Amino acid sequence: MMPYQSYQFYQAERTKSAAEVRRADEQVGHMAENVSRLWQHATRPITLLRGQGRRPGAPRPARRVAVRPAA
Repeated sequence: MMPYQSYQFYQAERTKSAAEVRRADEQVGHMAENVSRLWQHATRPITLLRGQGRRPGAPRPARRVAVRPAA
């Protein structure tokens, strides 16, 4: 066992205050936001090549509605 692992165990087992929980949630949220942004930038060229990308403010394409012939 490494020396710093005992402190990690202490941190994992102790009860966190409400402020500490909020701060941890904020940090996880910011990390998820950054990962999402990086993923969007990484996949954007593929999306544009496929023709699925839209410019912001561009109108959405009309939805196709299946029309069945009357019987």
